[in-house]
Amino acid sequence: MKVSDLVKESYENLDSKDIELFSYITQNKDDFVEKNLKDFSKNTKFSTSSIVNLAKKLGLDGYSELKYLIKWEDGKIVDFDENEIEFTYNDILISMNMIKNRNLDFLFENLDKAENIYVIYSGFIQRNLAQELKRNFLNIGKIIIIIDARRDIALINENIKEKDIIFALSFSGDNKLVINFLNNIKKKVFVVSITKLSNNKLSKISDVNLNFISHEVYRYEKNTSISPVSQYYVIIDFLVLKYINYKSKKKTS
Repeated sequence: MKVSDLVKESYENLDSKDIELFSYITQNKDDFVEKNLKDFSKNTKFSTSSIVNLAKKLGLDGYSELKYLIKWEDGKIVDFDENEIEFTYNDILISMNMIKNRNLDFLFENLDKAENIYVIYSGFIQRNLAQELKRNFLNIGKIIIIIDARRDIALINENIKEKDIIFALSFSGDNKLVINFLNNIKKKVFVVSITKLSNNKLSKISDVNLNFISHEVYRYEKNTSISPVSQYYVIIDFLVLKYINYKSKKKTS
């Protein structure tokens, strides 16, 4: 997705200073992608916090994610290994087999007991995934409440109940916003994380970790990398199918 598309989607939440900053960035793309946040801000009238705030208003994690998107708009693909197509296919196949063969009865038992189901995310990819999770569960009679990890934790603590379920979405499993949010919930809730298979922090604080295989397929220009995320959606699809199967078996037993 282009940054300009994110601006259109978030236009109602942007003020005149945000628009001015976005315009300045688009006119000085090379300067923006080559410098770090502090150095870019130094020679402009825009503070580092205003740049970070713009990124977050666009649904991004922060400056780095905004910088990568700006890079992508004008860059060229370099040094791609065609074998990565086969490697990515294997990643997806392994991820499908992992979730297909996994016993999730423990998760589903808690899902049936939960009064409320939440999904927490940070970043626009995870936001789209949260919407897909909500849509799929709505089709089987379960309502999911979507929470941006930047929302007021005090408000969540007022409404959340013991044994409610939270699905936590983080590709790396080390997103600080998501982890800090979970650590600040006062009540004991059942946490289900969906992350890449790795020794990550989020999986360690979760009751259940649903993981998938993905790897960096290539680096783009200096420090921008790409890792396929379709496995994320595979996990959700199989999660819903296995839950429907679990409910069907329960009815007939």
